[in-house]
Amino acid sequence: MRSTSLTCNHATKRIIERAFNIRRASRKHWTSLAQHGCFEDDRSHGWATPKSKRLPSQISRSASTRAQVRDLSLTSTHPLVSTLENQVLKRARTLLESSTVPETVEIEGLFQACEVFAKLIAEETQTSRQTPTSQAIPASNLLSLEEDRHVPRARDRGDVFLSVPAKNAAARAISSTAYGIIIDPKIYITPKLLSAYVNIHSLLNRPQSLPEVFQLYASKPSPKPKTSPLQFTTPNPNKPTAHIPISVADTALSAAIRTKDLPLCFDIINHSVCTRAFQYHKFLRRAFIPISGAVLAPFAIYKLALELSGHLSNMDVAVATDVLFAGILAYVGFTATIGVVAVTTSNDQMDRVTWASGTPLRERWMREEERMLIDRVAGAWGFPQRSKRGEEEGPDWEALREWIGMRAMILDRTELMDGME
Repeated sequence: MRSTSLTCNHATKRIIERAFNIRRASRKHWTSLAQHGCFEDDRSHGWATPKSKRLPSQISRSASTRAQVRDLSLTSTHPLVSTLENQVLKRARTLLESSTVPETVEIEGLFQACEVFAKLIAEETQTSRQTPTSQAIPASNLLSLEEDRHVPRARDRGDVFLSVPAKNAAARAISSTAYGIIIDPKIYITPKLLSAYVNIHSLLNRPQSLPEVFQLYASKPSPKPKTSPLQFTTPNPNKPTAHIPISVADTALSAAIRTKDLPLCFDIINHSVCTRAFQYHKFLRRAFIPISGAVLAPFAIYKLALELSGHLSNMDVAVATDVLFAGILAYVGFTATIGVVAVTTSNDQMDRVTWASGTPLRERWMREEERMLIDRVAGAWGFPQRSKRGEEEGPDWEALREWIGMRAMILDRTELMDGME
């Protein structure tokens, strides 16, 4: 096991180093990819981004997904594209065609390589957007001002960017490969694998499959190693270990907000912070110890009162014990109650979404992460200027307001808006 882990890690490091070296040395060849048709038409292979409405129980389609991954082919001779073809796509085909359960380290290494290529595509997209438009217009070279003559042109610097069709084809190849691997029945989805998958699709701006993968993470049958034919165990989707980490949900929601897909934002919130697994995990992590302390506090207070009563000479030991026990217990109980109310009723972190009147305090505390993510969605769809809040309109905004109201929350409470105090 250790030798396999070291081999996979070494291979992944070599892939990463080769990708970055090729990017630094051969960036001027990216344009020739699109001009000479280096990528095949994505429609010929049906590279459709999976919809969030699909159910994870339909794992029988993994055979067709394996066929799509097997048919993926990048025909360019460019070194970077060749590395993607040889080190990622071929490894994915070999893994999906195998009938044995692969090592977790091997899957994580493959996803790490996909994440590296996704970062390269994202950097190329961001850099190309930052290029001044005057450098792309031939007439501007003739009409350039005297003070702009010292600025090197993109052709002189060698900064030639990848065209949009070529970047989309490469992004679809990486996305389809990662999706085909993670829905394969013999692949066990670990938290590290889930985080890498979300990062890949966030970098590629393709978050449509994330709600389905979140549901798969909690309910996908786990394969038993060293069994032929493969046997699976049915997991409990409500157990605390099946929760989606808040950092992963936040990354997925950021990607959905960038794509301006409101139903996708709803699905991501529903399948991440609204699940019972997330609530159970939050309770065990943040409330179990305080509640245990509250249960054990009376016994500790009685022991303390019994010890202190022995030092009093002007009062009977039994009476002193009862008085001290009642006083200390009342002080601790009142102080703890004030602290609980302060924590559950705090609203400094709220922006546009607040709790409706009558919502129990325990529910407010348990669902605070849900309200926080919904608040982010409302801020992204509304006007950024505080003076224009309340003037939003349209079907998306009305659907968002209604969806928030169904969850015991209020969007833009009147008495909390500027000038309405």
